[in-house]
Amino acid sequence: MHGRRAAFSLIEIMITSALLSFIVLGLLAMFNQTQRAFRSGMTQTDVLESGRAALDMLSRELEQITPSQEPYTTNFFAEPTVLFSRPMVQDLAGSSLARTNMVQKFYFLTRFNTEYDGIGYQVIPEYPNAGVGSLCRFSEGLPTRFGALYLSRDFYNAPLTNLNRIVDGVVHLRVRAFDTAGRLIAEELSRYQDPKTLRGGVPENTIVSTNIFVGGDRIQCDQAAIYMMSNAVPAFVELEMGVLEPQILRRWRSISAPEAQLEFLARYAPNVHIFRQRIPVRNVDFSAYQ
Repeated sequence: MHGRRAAFSLIEIMITSALLSFIVLGLLAMFNQTQRAFRSGMTQTDVLESGRAALDMLSRELEQITPSQEPYTTNFFAEPTVLFSRPMVQDLAGSSLARTNMVQKFYFLTRFNTEYDGIGYQVIPEYPNAGVGSLCRFSEGLPTRFGALYLSRDFYNAPLTNLNRIVDGVVHLRVRAFDTAGRLIAEELSRYQDPKTLRGGVPENTIVSTNIFVGGDRIQCDQAAIYMMSNAVPAFVELEMGVLEPQILRRWRSISAPEAQLEFLARYAPNVHIFRQRIPVRNVDFSAYQ
């Protein structure tokens, strides 16, 4: 006859199973948290890398702005785009403040040897006033400066098939011009040569400071639009771009109603990465500032 063998009781087995389950759940939670932090870090790295690459390309082009020395020929302009006529307001986390995103389109003339290139950038949304879109690039060249006045017109009339997509998820794009002393150009530049007219009777070499309305409130812009022709180009250009993180952009696209999309974007200001750089222009004609 065999003797009794010691074994675990049912209560001991249940306690052990509960402890093991608690340990496993804790390990899973820690793993999920680590995975989320890793994905978030990779997302920010991707956004920062693509944003810096785009900013580097824009900087290298903007520093090459060249005056045409021809009347009626646009050397540089920046203006609000009609595709974003309704500025989007994003609430800043942890405060009662908000950021108003501005989206401009801009164009400039560059030169390589005897060739002149007209380069333009604008943000194309999936529908007007969507609040977010893709930064696209236009480029057209001529063997000489003669006829360069038509390059800005071609930029205005360019179909989407003639534009190259650079960055997705852009919610803010602004370019401001500064003079040789590093001051924001904020008044009419009547001292410049060849006071002709540009589109719609806007005087050549002119700053247009307009009031933008957001939710019934008036916002004064220090340099909403600027047009520079003849021998005038900025001495410095400040470029500011805001890019939305890809996962937030995917969630935005999954929402069907436009108003709901804007409300969704307004809550995600912390997921917008702002890139800003002031770029010196190499080919400044200093006689334009005398």
